[in-house]
Amino acid sequence: MRLHSMSLMQAGDVVRCDFGTPARGEPGFVRPAIIVTSDDVLEFRQHAIVVIPCTTRSRGWLSEVDVTGFGVAQAHLPTTISVDRVVETTGTNIGSVALQQIRELIADLLGL
Repeated sequence: MRLHSMSLMQAGDVVRCDFGTPARGEPGFVRPAIIVTSDDVLEFRQHAIVVIPCTTRSRGWLSEVDVTGFGVAQAHLPTTISVDRVVETTGTNIGSVALQQIRELIADLLGL
């Protein structure tokens, strides 16, 4: 089942995404991800969003952020996906503190 409505999604929401078959270094398969696209952009119901994939395999990297119940968010892998890849909403939002931590890590990784 694919979700086609962005109306209820907001930054910090945990969604399950089908990333497909991964190439080396990419997220793959169906897994949780954190929406990092701003709420201002999400209001326009974009066809693509930026997410941070989660994994249950923590590597202890500085770019990982613990997400209770979903493993760790991999801030070093910001990924733009079609909203058609969102297969389920979890009803969970990580909150403003964890979202800000992820966004700051992304900015650091991009040299912003």
